[in-house]
Amino acid sequence: MERTRQNSILLGSNWQPVNACQAPTSIYAWISDAGSLTEKLKSLPGEFKVEVLGQYQAMAEASEYAALNIEPQLVTIREVVLYSNAKPMVFARSILPFQGLEKSSEFINLGSNPLGERLFNRTDIEAGDIQASQFPATSSVAQLNYRLSGTQMPLWGRRRCFHLPETPILVAEVFLSPAPCYS
Repeated sequence: MERTRQNSILLGSNWQPVNACQAPTSIYAWISDAGSLTEKLKSLPGEFKVEVLGQYQAMAEASEYAALNIEPQLVTIREVVLYSNAKPMVFARSILPFQGLEKSSEFINLGSNPLGERLFNRTDIEAGDIQASQFPATSSVAQLNYRLSGTQMPLWGRRRCFHLPETPILVAEVFLSPAPCYS
């Protein structure tokens, strides 16, 4: 199902510093990990896959502009599901300021390649502080989880800015119910 801004998965503004969240220990270990989530998922048994739900230009959420520390502007919004062993593990929503990335199509023309791999392979990127949030079982991301895995439950996620020389990029990752952090 190709997503557009009309059926975008919104993640709200209940983000807090990761060290202030009250996540269970097993979940906290995943949301506080400063390494590449793509690499972590690739290390699990089975094939790793990225399913692009949508990539489009639109206005982001107010909390996303605040996290990026930029004025509201047209951005590229990329929404994907990361799979491991044919199970949906993570929903990711990335905000890429279009004006700052016009010269750098390596981040705009990703197709089914993982954004995280590109970010962690560059040496000129500074990763910001991790923020965490819990999403109720009624949230749009939890509804996506239910459609993908048949489980309705609250979910945990994290987000952080990656500061490129030309612009910051915001990456939010919500762990879906099959993710190992819930077991």
